[in-house]
Amino acid sequence: MTAQALLWGLLYALPLVVRSDFLLTIFIFTFIYGILGVTFDLIFGFTGQLTMFHPAVFGVSAYMTHLLAVRFALSFWVATLPSAAAAIVLALIVGSICFKFRLKTFYFAVVTLAFAEMIRLVVMNWNSVTNGTLGLVVSGKPTIYWPGSGVVPIKGPIAWYYLTLVCLTLTVLICSRCLGSWMGRCFGAIRLNEDLARTLGINVFRYKLLSFSIGCALASFAGALYGYYTGYIDPGYLSINQSMEVLAMVLLGGQGTLLGPIVGSFVLTGLPHAIDLRAEVRAMLYGAILIFTILVMPRGIVGTLYAWRSKRDA
Repeated sequence: MTAQALLWGLLYALPLVVRSDFLLTIFIFTFIYGILGVTFDLIFGFTGQLTMFHPAVFGVSAYMTHLLAVRFALSFWVATLPSAAAAIVLALIVGSICFKFRLKTFYFAVVTLAFAEMIRLVVMNWNSVTNGTLGLVVSGKPTIYWPGSGVVPIKGPIAWYYLTLVCLTLTVLICSRCLGSWMGRCFGAIRLNEDLARTLGINVFRYKLLSFSIGCALASFAGALYGYYTGYIDPGYLSINQSMEVLAMVLLGGQGTLLGPIVGSFVLTGLPHAIDLRAEVRAMLYGAILIFTILVMPRGIVGTLYAWRSKRDA
């Protein structure tokens, strides 16, 4: 626990000693994808449900937050609330169908991927709203209230660094509280043995749906942040490549840990930027990392470190 507190302290102190916009940009993308990875791991690593629906929530929230802000003159933060509500509705619809038929592992992944692809096609062909394959330019900025200055827009790498870091911290805290409560114990029981959990009186359908809904609701904020930070949204946000990236981050960092997806996000975000890899080479890299992690380091980076520490303490 002390080591994790030290790590978070270092992250908050980093801009005080690091002035490189390039490095801060890598961390900004790391934090946004970290939100996506942590919420994905809540469903996958802690509840045992391999979902491919996260990119759909990510992309729809990016579009919806921008469109609401533009058409109804809403602030970024107000516009994220209906986006999160829409993510919950989508999660309830898709989750109810999948969990009602007791789809597991591969079948659950395939069906959620099919739903995500359906939503991507709707977004790509709804030209009057989403501008189709050309995408949308996002010109607005999130704002915060700063004492003495009033409401100010988020501009520059340092401001975006702290905004995304605070959002990641809140996401981790919310997931940590959920996992430390009775909900987390039910999630864990379902992951270990769904049939046994059912015989013990746990409403498996309800808690699967709860995990799926919480994960999708929190993931919606990652999509909104990403769209506003990059200043552009297109249907690629909802593609299967996003699913593979998030899955690679979680497996590399360590599934079933809150820190693991963040570590995996940093490695897989920083490496392509540092080496300047093309999209095709990046996809090959993700595939190679997935194969290596599954065969050589199935617990991921953080999971392996935890195992080594447990052996040393024993």
